[in-house]
Amino acid sequence: MSENQEIATPVSGEKGTWPRRILQVHNRYIWSPGGEISVLEAEAELLRANGHEVAQFFVDNSDDAVKGLANKVKTARNVVWSAENMERVRAAIREHRPDIVHVHNFFVHLSPSVYTACNREGVPVVQTLHNFRTCCAAANLLRDNRPCQDCVGKFPISAIKHKCYRGSLASTLPLVAMQQVNRWNGSFTKRVDGYIVLSDFAREIFIRSGLPADKLFVKPNFATDHGISVKPREKKFAFVGRIVEEKGPDVIVDAWLKARPEGWTLHMLGEGNLREPLMAKSADCPSLVWHGWVQKDEVEEFVQTSRYVAMSSTCYEGFPLALAEALSFGTPAVVPDHGAMPEIMDTPEIGFDFAATQSDEMAKILLHAASLSEEEWDRRSHLARDRFLAQYTPEMNYKQLLEIYHHVREHAERSGHVKRSVA
Repeated sequence: MSENQEIATPVSGEKGTWPRRILQVHNRYIWSPGGEISVLEAEAELLRANGHEVAQFFVDNSDDAVKGLANKVKTARNVVWSAENMERVRAAIREHRPDIVHVHNFFVHLSPSVYTACNREGVPVVQTLHNFRTCCAAANLLRDNRPCQDCVGKFPISAIKHKCYRGSLASTLPLVAMQQVNRWNGSFTKRVDGYIVLSDFAREIFIRSGLPADKLFVKPNFATDHGISVKPREKKFAFVGRIVEEKGPDVIVDAWLKARPEGWTLHMLGEGNLREPLMAKSADCPSLVWHGWVQKDEVEEFVQTSRYVAMSSTCYEGFPLALAEALSFGTPAVVPDHGAMPEIMDTPEIGFDFAATQSDEMAKILLHAASLSEEEWDRRSHLARDRFLAQYTPEMNYKQLLEIYHHVREHAERSGHVKRSVA
């Protein structure tokens, strides 16, 4: 949680303590099944392991929603407000009788009407803001492959002008309407009892966008405690992620082709539409190795045996799990100097940052990182492990989550949203 927020008394996780029952609500994406659902399932497993009951209400996006004029009109309406899905959420609440509802995503079909469903059923509601959808039509504060905050705290004229959602005015307008209607009707400010954000950086963005500061709680993602790596470290950097524009693979490839630190290799782990052209571009560089998609245990092997993880995202990442996992192994990282990444990696004390999107700057940092003495790298590795233990373990995350749930209940009680006993 943020330093400016009061910390609640730690809550026991023994079976029978509040909240006994949690209902997770999520609108799954078909085009990006990873990220958010991985965090949701990890939290569900963590809560169940500590004696809580977790039920789940999911809906799925589908291609059918954008086929045919009637479906397109219905989907556009549902983006703004879905009375039908509000009633479905109310039915799920009556069925599972949760002590608290935890929303992870309402886009496309559920809409912010999920908050009214919780209010009418008298149950506290908290939303994890995995992205910036409430203040950015593209959800990632990225335009033309550059960070953009033009719509934060303003009427989103820029989003309309640039057709920020999928390059389509017809697709962007419902998102703009969703943002404005639910700001004006109080859904975002009054009906939600609390928000979970992933970093102090994100909290500042959402405060500027108009969300109430006293309802924004910082809780990062977490990773399994693998233990600090005892495997021999090789002179290599590991890039882990999709090979797509917003991850900046062109930035790191260009940087590597300029730097080429002697005796070192860069390993690109992932798939995406930019992989083939970038492989062709780097064909004459044997120290840049392409692996494609690899299994999770293989990724962990690379992170354990590499000196560094390297990231080059041109967008503001929410909270890359790859960084939490790197810290758990004691592996420092090279990251861009924007968003939450320097905050997570505690640059320059543990990792290094470079001017985002600038391959020349990244090349200099790669050379500097490769030149560190064994003693200095070892110091940073142990600091990385210490940071993980202090902030990103499952145990720490569980404690933070329960503290936030209790704050959310207090907000709900003050707002009159609790109509039945939650004790």
